Amino acid sequence: MVKPIKTSLTKMEDRDLPIVALVGRPNVGKSTLFNRLTRSRRAIIDPTPGMTRDMIFGTLHRDSGSYRVADTGGLEDSADQIATMIRHQTDLAIQQASVIVFLLDGKDGVLAGDRTIASALRQLDKPVVLFVNKMDGGENQLPDPEVYKFGFKGPIMGAAEHGLGMESLLGTLDQEMEGNWVTPKQAPEERPVRVAIIGRPNVGKSSLLNKLLNEERVMVSEIAGTTRDPIDTFLNYNNRTICLVDTAGIRKRGRIEGSQEHLSVLMAKRQVEDADVAVVLVDASDPVAAQDAAIAGIANSAYKPVIVAVNKWDLVQDKDTGTAKDFENKIRRKMKFLETTPFVFVSAKTGQRVTKILDIACQMADRMEQRVTTGILNRFVADMASNFKIPTHKGRAFKIFYMAQVETHPPTFVAAVNRKEPLHFNQERFLINRIREAFELDGIPIKLKLKPR
Repeated sequence: MVKPIKTSLTKMEDRDLPIVALVGRPNVGKSTLFNRLTRSRRAIIDPTPGMTRDMIFGTLHRDSGSYRVADTGGLEDSADQIATMIRHQTDLAIQQASVIVFLLDGKDGVLAGDRTIASALRQLDKPVVLFVNKMDGGENQLPDPEVYKFGFKGPIMGAAEHGLGMESLLGTLDQEMEGNWVTPKQAPEERPVRVAIIGRPNVGKSSLLNKLLNEERVMVSEIAGTTRDPIDTFLNYNNRTICLVDTAGIRKRGRIEGSQEHLSVLMAKRQVEDADVAVVLVDASDPVAAQDAAIAGIANSAYKPVIVAVNKWDLVQDKDTGTAKDFENKIRRKMKFLETTPFVFVSAKTGQRVTKILDIACQMADRMEQRVTTGILNRFVADMASNFKIPTHKGRAFKIFYMAQVETHPPTFVAAVNRKEPLHFNQERFLINRIREAFELDGIPIKLKLKPR
């Protein structure tokens, strides 16, 4: 039913574009070069080695055509679990690549790790371009003479941070890509449903994404904080295009301030703002924490529809017909602002009900685009006045003269009322609930603006 696309893309038609993979030791500037080439800020840049772990893709457009750039994790000789998974992810990028850009740190010179990587790249039947980065010291800064012994195309001297050497690098890539160019199709672009998977560390976000794709697209580990960069992956599901975004686990602010994890959390929050739907993943085997409510609150504050997915449901013992409802009620007591939010009880390990998340996400994305005409809204206003007792505050009720919908994503309504001061919380909640009931907007955030008359 689910048809995965094997790479993470910015547009669906980019799937056939050739790949340029950026490879090198940790902290040689691969992510900085990636952001420079793709003119984006998708890759996290931090002086701490090892920030990039999973593959990140971006598209680069040239006069002759377009290709994708793959940022990879730093390669190092270590038996560490994370380092092993990074090597696996980088191997996948190299296998798919048409051209490889091998980065060196011009300030450090050639180190043993560089020689090991160079030796492995020589065994490949693929063009390798050598880029010596961080060469921003002027004419007096000379490269390590050993860079000329590698036998790769170049070397090209430059500094990705300052944009030095970019034209030389791009010109060389143009030459190496000759014969591989693919011009993206000019067909109308299908807008994907963008679904951000958010939650605490180790609740199974990466496992859920891999299960939906039926492939090991992102690294999965019991080590909290394995995912750093947000990872976009597109798939086709029931003739819909869906972009799944795996994000870093969000912990309490006091535990991440001043750490490299802080950048990952900021990127995760930015992905929620860009999403159409947010999936808040909670752990069924771990008591619901206040942090789960805080994470759901991030999506709620951004006016994004939320799906609460309870993961690891297969580990819950002695379940009966009321177990799921009891668990749901327990969560709703902590997340009262999500009273109409749908719940799904899943297992990222076994695949139990995981595709139901996609079904609900598509339905919610469609309802976010729903538009109600002014005539229908004004009939709704008249019916509400006739059939409901409107709450009062300090002895005063409010009266609506007319209502209109002015925006979608989220549905935004303007109501002309008989008062200047804001509605009391209970009055505003009453009005929003009536709108939800009348127009089948359960689980959809609604923005209400009042216009005094």
